[in-house]
Amino acid sequence: MDATLLGNLLAYSAQVTFLVALGAGLAALVRIDAPAVRYVYWRALLALCLVLPWLPARRSMVVTITDTTPIRLLPAPGFPAGAPTAPVIAPAFDWVSLLGWVLVGGIAVRLCWVGLGLWRLRQVRRAGIIAPLCRVHEEAQDLVRARAEIRYVSSGQPVTFGFRRPVVLLPEMIRAQSDQIQQVVLCHELFHVRRRDWIWVVVEEVVKAVLWFHPAILWLIARVRLAREEVVDELTVLATSQRRAYLEALLVFADAPRQAPAAAFARRRHLFRRMVLISKETVMSSRRILVSVATMTAIIAAGAWSAVSVFPMTEIVLAQGRAGTSSPPLAAIAGQSQVGPIERQAKPITPENPIPRRTFSVTPQNPSVETSGMVIVSVRVVIDRQGRVAEARSTGVGARGGRGTAPEPVAAPSEAFLKAAIDAVKQWQYDPPADAPIAFDVTFAFMPGAEPRMMLHGTPAVFGTPAGAIPPTPPPPPPPGWPANAVRVGGNMKQPVKTKHVAPVYPPIAQSANVQGVVILEAVIGVDGKVQDARILRSIPLLDQAAIDAVKQWEFTPTLLNGTPVPVIMTATVQFTLGN
Repeated sequence: MDATLLGNLLAYSAQVTFLVALGAGLAALVRIDAPAVRYVYWRALLALCLVLPWLPARRSMVVTITDTTPIRLLPAPGFPAGAPTAPVIAPAFDWVSLLGWVLVGGIAVRLCWVGLGLWRLRQVRRAGIIAPLCRVHEEAQDLVRARAEIRYVSSGQPVTFGFRRPVVLLPEMIRAQSDQIQQVVLCHELFHVRRRDWIWVVVEEVVKAVLWFHPAILWLIARVRLAREEVVDELTVLATSQRRAYLEALLVFADAPRQAPAAAFARRRHLFRRMVLISKETVMSSRRILVSVATMTAIIAAGAWSAVSVFPMTEIVLAQGRAGTSSPPLAAIAGQSQVGPIERQAKPITPENPIPRRTFSVTPQNPSVETSGMVIVSVRVVIDRQGRVAEARSTGVGARGGRGTAPEPVAAPSEAFLKAAIDAVKQWQYDPPADAPIAFDVTFAFMPGAEPRMMLHGTPAVFGTPAGAIPPTPPPPPPPGWPANAVRVGGNMKQPVKTKHVAPVYPPIAQSANVQGVVILEAVIGVDGKVQDARILRSIPLLDQAAIDAVKQWEFTPTLLNGTPVPVIMTATVQFTLGN
């Protein structure tokens, strides 16, 4: 389970809680005396809760799949197959994944419990004795106009189950009761057969298993089942005209154990309510039913819309891309302005929790798009506890002309500038914040034919210095042995085109430790286009040497400056991903 899925689960739980609370309060205010209407109301509310994830009010979060060819897992030279590996380095504990496994484990346990209950019912049925033909049974089946196999079992409550061949299980003790009690009990169970209630019982058990963690869903299903029993109570009393005998039957079986997952004939906690409803004659006029139903439908519909709007879920949109390709479609760029799950947890920036010092940065590439003035791009940067850029999104794109000219909006080119800014920011590295995560804005100014610069309160400033932050240290000087005349890639100096790519060899010790991630290097490329040397900028210790060995085998087109080949210094990234 990832953070987005967990966030959606929490949002859905909040939606259901809000809707069920609204439905419960509405049912208390608008009293509906007709059991059938109550049953339909609670079932409709349950169905609405189950379809909430498919209602349209959603946030979109774009996940762009970029970068280079996937890395295959190859054995290291000289590392024989089957040789013992080094000790495994334990990764950081993942609480989100643990919560996901707990939820999945709970679902599996509940489904197993349902399956065990069905198996027990079959065992009880096999142990039961087929009831001989008698007048009471024949009259009950004629009254209800339903047929089922009737069996006597040693104990328990009267239950009904089965799809194609329904079975009614009656406890042996019922034979000692009067014919009236036997008749009303059997009629009650036969009405369940006629209405095919067993199908809904099984569906409800599956819903309870899947959403076992949500008490509002469990409470709502209990209300549905109570309303179903009240409907069958009314049908039985109307069919048999044995109100007193029916009340006595409820008392007889109120404390008897039930046969889960089948619905119990009577339960002690529902006994008083059901007896009160059976004892009084309740009549609702058709007009009152229509007005009540219309009012409740309108309020519940408005409540559902409010729930999904106040607690929206996040929709993940995958955008395929590779380094060096054209910018993503406009819909994907628009999605990058959505607030992410980590930003929603961001702590405020205070004197005690300032913006940390940036230790590594990459200059955005100025898109080769003709513009008539300065293009302004604002990016919200979210820093995690390791000082990495966990999220980056757009907070605004605009443009302005030269001095004394009116502002000019940027339309289609905006997506190219936004992508350049976000791609660069996502590679930045900061010192760990005092209280992570934190979020702040950086603004870039793209000038035609010039290197992008950051803006401080609308004024061009040193690149990469956010307001209130300590200015970063300049790029480290080239190591001894690197060409003194090497130029850095950036601004008008374009990145050379790679002509030969060598995938790194995944170290076995890193595989066994489940270590993966991105290693950032700085490489010097000679006048012949071959990598002369490389050094680590952002380290993953178990993967650093493999990344250096691979990058040193890469080749590029020679870089020309005024028509003369020159050595260049550029940043390279090597991604290690565990997979099949």
